[in-house]
Amino acid sequence: MRDFLTEYAAGAPDLAACFARTPTDLFKEAPTISAWDRELTKAVARYQSRFGKERNFDGAETVVATGQQPGLLTGPLYTIYKAVTAIRLAARLEERFKTRCVPIFWLASDDHDFEEARITHVLTKRHEPLPLRYEPQGEVSGRPLHRVPAEESLHDVIRRAATETPGAEFRSDVETFLHDSLDAADSFADWTGRLLARLFKDTPLVVFAPHLPEARQVAAEVFEQEIACPLASTRLLNEAGRRLESLGFPPQIAKTETQCNFFIEVEGRRRKVFFENERYRAPEENLDLSMDDMFHLLREAPERFSPNVALRCIVQQHLFPIAAYVAGPSEIAYWAQLRPLFDHFGQPMPIVYPRARCTLFTTKTRQLMSKLGLALDDFAGADETLIERALRAMTRPSGAKAIRRRRRAVHNALAGLSEDLSQHDPTAAAMAGNLDKHVAEQLDRLERTMLRSDKARLDAARKQVARLRNTLCPWRKPQERVYTIVSFLFEHGWGLIQRLIAELDIESSSMNEVEL
Repeated sequence: MRDFLTEYAAGAPDLAACFARTPTDLFKEAPTISAWDRELTKAVARYQSRFGKERNFDGAETVVATGQQPGLLTGPLYTIYKAVTAIRLAARLEERFKTRCVPIFWLASDDHDFEEARITHVLTKRHEPLPLRYEPQGEVSGRPLHRVPAEESLHDVIRRAATETPGAEFRSDVETFLHDSLDAADSFADWTGRLLARLFKDTPLVVFAPHLPEARQVAAEVFEQEIACPLASTRLLNEAGRRLESLGFPPQIAKTETQCNFFIEVEGRRRKVFFENERYRAPEENLDLSMDDMFHLLREAPERFSPNVALRCIVQQHLFPIAAYVAGPSEIAYWAQLRPLFDHFGQPMPIVYPRARCTLFTTKTRQLMSKLGLALDDFAGADETLIERALRAMTRPSGAKAIRRRRRAVHNALAGLSEDLSQHDPTAAAMAGNLDKHVAEQLDRLERTMLRSDKARLDAARKQVARLRNTLCPWRKPQERVYTIVSFLFEHGWGLIQRLIAELDIESSSMNEVEL
């Protein structure tokens, strides 16, 4: 199957047609500038003050946006790499076109996927992944994350993270801030916002939450159109998904024919909406409204409406003049279905820019990899393959050395026999060639047996490979999709963010490797 990210980065023509423009177009001409809503502009500035960041906006800035739902201790590392990419990209646009460009992090506070948000992982002193989980006392199922409380039990999560991970010099400062920011937070989403604001304190990054009343009021115009044209956006999404499938890619967004692209909040819970028999329904709450009723509800309570993943991209563009949206691999794949929606809502589609990818190393990790003859890409393979490679790189036992020394002579002898026989009997020559391959396979098996014959050596190789696996690619997943940045802050401090901003290559589609 085709790899979406690789082909998108390479500019595959059939994929490029799914987007308005490609990343290479970003610096060809100055972005179109349009004014922000006046009240929204003020609200964004006030929201930064909430986190101790004073920012003033003209309300006419170009925007580079990215985003992620709130997550425990900010969630996986890729959340940080999105923000770093947006900061770097906005700076480049400012320099290129001499106009203000604001990097905005869209903290998806209206998301209600608490099961994903509640868990994160740290890398322990024992080089093992440790899951941390938030277990609130109250029932939070279906609640948007800005309505999920930040309870006292989260202090235990902080203490465990600080105790289990490496670090001494910066531990007290980082742990103190985590506790203090939790005490100041009024929700799980608010705590994530405070952590992001501290991480990017000395950068121009703006943290934005879509549940702000001023944002809901401006977004209501998008919901009006969605309500007035029931299921039009659903049809466009599904059609785009089928076109994507015809190109060899599975559609990332698939809706039932009656499912709308927005949610309604009912008694604090976010509920799906369907349009059936000329009525809007939220089956989980027995809500049944006519189109006029739905318009009335939107006018009276816009704060109860929030977009799904597809309509969110339209709302973002309606709120801000976004020149580029920084997205991860799976996000880029679903953005490939959105061009018809931007046309339908009369919004310009921003350039979708791939976020930087990164793996963090320590000097000791790099040295161990070199000792075992392993590279980062090798960890996509099975553990037993890595162990065998490590054993080969380590000092070989005398029996394995003897096999290595003799196998060339055996190969030369059989190859010579095959050549001699070829002058007399091609069939016999082919049999000799097959014998050479068979003997080589048996010698490989014999060498593997000898390599594993020393139990102490084998155990050492297993432990060293497990340590590297857990650090770089736990459960065969990229490090950036598992560990939180907090896992590394106790040892490397807040300055780690500035290092990432300085060292990440945002133009490369390859995995960055940053040595701490």
